[in-house]
Amino acid sequence: MIFGFRTSGGQKPRVAIFTAGLLAAVAVANARQAPARQLFVTSAVADASAGTLTISGGNFGTHPFVTLDLIPLEVRAGLDSLIVAVAPIGAEPAAEYLLTVSRGPAPEEHASLQVRLGTPGSSADNAADRVQPGRNERALAKPSSSSADALPTLTTGSETAGQVGDRSISIEEVDREWRRSDPFNYMRLAREIYDVRHRIVETMVTDELLAIEAKARGVGVDALLAEEVPKRIIAMPDSAVISLYQSLGDNTRGATFEQMRPALRAWLERHSEPELAKMSFVEELKKVSTRAEVALKAPRVQIDPVAEGLMRGPQAAPVEIVAFGDFQSAEYVRLAQAFSRIRDTFGDRIRFVFKNLPAHGPESVMAAEALLCADAQSRFWAFHDALVSQPEAISATHVKQSATAAGLNRQMFDACVDDHRFSGAIRQAIDEARRYGLEDSPSFLINGRLTPHPPAFLPAFDFFKLLIEEELAYQAKSAAAAR
Repeated sequence: MIFGFRTSGGQKPRVAIFTAGLLAAVAVANARQAPARQLFVTSAVADASAGTLTISGGNFGTHPFVTLDLIPLEVRAGLDSLIVAVAPIGAEPAAEYLLTVSRGPAPEEHASLQVRLGTPGSSADNAADRVQPGRNERALAKPSSSSADALPTLTTGSETAGQVGDRSISIEEVDREWRRSDPFNYMRLAREIYDVRHRIVETMVTDELLAIEAKARGVGVDALLAEEVPKRIIAMPDSAVISLYQSLGDNTRGATFEQMRPALRAWLERHSEPELAKMSFVEELKKVSTRAEVALKAPRVQIDPVAEGLMRGPQAAPVEIVAFGDFQSAEYVRLAQAFSRIRDTFGDRIRFVFKNLPAHGPESVMAAEALLCADAQSRFWAFHDALVSQPEAISATHVKQSATAAGLNRQMFDACVDDHRFSGAIRQAIDEARRYGLEDSPSFLINGRLTPHPPAFLPAFDFFKLLIEEELAYQAKSAAAAR
């Protein structure tokens, strides 16, 4: 029995206050001790006409966060076991999508489900492969051998393209004139052909290796992969989760990293980690099974020389990275943040060269002119690094604050920027980039070879490290073959 105390003046009895407080404390303690309920997703039904996705499951909580292939969806209605989210299903190709629902960061507070969505025969189905972060393009249906053989083959340089009297004009001559008169489109097509061929030959080599190994073990390829891939899966570090989030840019629709973390981690677990494990197994087979390699050579261009101040590293460095940069591009700034660590790692084996490629509006041009104004004071890299260290949208204030941080003479710098002293040089830089088949920033050439886009999950340093090591290995192999 709980005994109370007399009160006067109509005040509440102290016993009531004490009892209520005790009950509240017990409720809180019980809530803390009670195991959290595991969130789960059982199904997702699309309504293309309404543009909604109805998600069934349980323990969604009061404010569930929903993503579809890492794109946050607006939740129109949410119950503990049912969510109606807005999704443009009718505009998406029929394919597998990763649906993730979360109410918090803990393991029991989120769940994912692979769902089949989209409208067969939609306009998106007829577009180019839909590229997703950290994942290979979806494979198109393979045509039959007979239909493939009916398509024309690419002509070779020795074939005749034209005739004038006794003189034959070869395909090689046509291509040479094409390179001279229209270098942008020539290089763009050359790289496109290389990229497609490289992707296909990689697939062919992989398929052949797996088939040989499966036959040697007396199993099918699927059984081989089911046995070998899981044992090679390694959980990707938090740096990969952060890189994947950064790569999404505006596609996060304002969602914070912590909101996106469960979906990002689920994406890596479902797609990136198994794919990397398969690649690791294939690389092992190349070393211990049948000899195999991809010998296709990437197209390379000869880069025009630049002023000494725009280079960093020895002239004789075996690897030259030419960065076509734009400080209005968040992706360039993210990748440029790795330059210092790359120099520390590779030392005199690496040289960086910067070339302006403003491609994102007037602010891009302003930043490009400012970089050359900094170079006029022999402080280009100090100013470049000041902009990299404080990533934000380019503005006159940001540019001039960075100039102060870089130790520039502000009076000279401000006059240079305000007078647009290097506007002509910027136009020339854009024209030069087009000669190399480039029109967007960031673009990087390693010894004249255009780098691929970095995988979304790969941190900037690891991306450059892999490419540099690949180039050094290519040089060593070429030198050995020449002996």
